Amino acid sequence: MAEEDPTPPADGDVDAPTEEDTEAKPPPMEPLTPEILTAFYTNLDTVEDPDVASDDLATALGVPDRTTDSRNGSRVDFIFNTLDFARDAGYTPAQTIAVHDIGQAMLNACVSTATSFADAEALFQSLLLPKVSAEPDREGGQFSVTDVKAVSDYFAKGFFQHFNLWRFVYSEPQELDSHQTLVRLETAFPARVLPDFLTEEADDARRVKEAEEAEAARVAAEEEAAAAAEAERLRLIEEEDARVKAEEAEYARRKPATLADAVEHAVKTALAQERGALEAEYATREKQLREKIAVLEQQMKAK
Repeated sequence: MAEEDPTPPADGDVDAPTEEDTEAKPPPMEPLTPEILTAFYTNLDTVEDPDVASDDLATALGVPDRTTDSRNGSRVDFIFNTLDFARDAGYTPAQTIAVHDIGQAMLNACVSTATSFADAEALFQSLLLPKVSAEPDREGGQFSVTDVKAVSDYFAKGFFQHFNLWRFVYSEPQELDSHQTLVRLETAFPARVLPDFLTEEADDARRVKEAEEAEAARVAAEEEAAAAAEAERLRLIEEEDARVKAEEAEYARRKPATLADAVEHAVKTALAQERGALEAEYATREKQLREKIAVLEQQMKAK
C-alpha cells in the first residue's frame, strides 16, 4: 500500500483526502454467469481436490492472489460455500446468481468501518425481500417464503455470526511479507569416459575366465593334497616294510631252538605275506576308484 504524504496541502492546492477517500475499495469482479456456475460444479464433481475448483472459480471471476491475499482468499471461500449451499438447496442458476450477488453486496459493505450490524441487517433485507413472491419465478431468480428462510439461515451462520471479523478483514490494512527465493543452477557437463570401462561381452568373458581359474586352482589344490596324502601313505608303508624286514632278518639269524619258536616264525611269515597281498589289492582298487572319480569330474564339467 502506498504511504500517505504527511505534509498538509498548501493554500490553493487540491483538498486533502477525506476518510471516505482513504477507505479500501471492493475489488472489481466479473459477474457470475451460468457458464461459470456450470464449470464450477463440474470441477467440484470430477476433480478430487477442491482447491482446483476454487482456483478456476477465482480466475473466472477475476479475483487474484487467492492464496496470498486474505481478503480475496476469504471472498473466494465465501463464494465457494454460497454456490455449494445453493446447489444443495436445489436452486436454479438464476436463483444461485441472485444469492451470490446478495453475498457480494454484504461483503462489499464491510469495507467501510462505519457499517454497523444493524446497517448490514437492513441491507440484507433490502436486497432479499424484493425477490420474494408467493408464486416465485424460479428461472427469473425469485424466491418463495421457504427459500427466504433457508437463505436467511445461511447468511445468519455464514455472515452475520462473523460480521465483526468480516468487517475487520475488509476494512483494516493488511501486512504483507514478500519473500524472494534465489535458485542457483549448475551447468551440467558430460561425464568423462571411464578408462577401464568394459563392455557387457568383455565383462562376461572376464567372469567366465575368473570362474575357470578358480576351478583350476581348486582342482590343483585337491590334487596336491591327494598327492601329499599318497606320499605319506607310501612312506608309512615303506617304514612298516622296513620294520618287518628288519624283524624277519633278525628272526632269521636266530634258528628256532624249540618247536614253539618254529611255529611262531611260521605264523609271522604267513601274516606278513597275507598283509602284503591285501595292501597290493587295496592299492589297485584305490587307483581304479581315483580314475573313475576323474572321469566323472570331466563329464560334469562338459555339462
